[in-house]
Amino acid sequence: KHEDNAYWYQAVRANEVYQMLDGKQRKAALLGKSRGEKGNKTIELTGKKNGLDGIRVGDLSSDQKDHVLKVVGDLLAPFRKQDSQEALKYVKAGGVDNLHLAFYKDENLGKDEIWDVWQLEGPNMISYFRGKPHVHAWLHIRKPA
Repeated sequence: KHEDNAYWYQAVRANEVYQMLDGKQRKAALLGKSRGEKGNKTIELTGKKNGLDGIRVGDLSSDQKDHVLKVVGDLLAPFRKQDSQEALKYVKAGGVDNLHLAFYKDENLGKDEIWDVWQLEGPNMISYFRGKPHVHAWLHIRKPA
């Protein structure tokens, strides 16, 4: 756990979504090893709606989708209100259903199933969160094409 880290609440919220998933959904969302960090390439957008890591948000129930939107809200919380509102508008325009949420079990600290490395990716948004050995939180959102 990273209680002293200012961004850990974002991982806690994402892990709440994981806890809401059923067995089949967890199998789709929980993968082995992440892409890792590669500077700015870590959050390079592909523009893809399909073939992304993890479970497609469009395949989730309405309450699970609502919780994913809370994750997005947490990711945007550190930014100025007008900037976070504009970014959220872009995420929604790209299609919340097109986002994919993935957790990476091979990079779990403490073997506690509180996933330290996870990402949320869609055609015009990617968030990559690495909580080991300390938190790096990457975020890239652009206006849809």
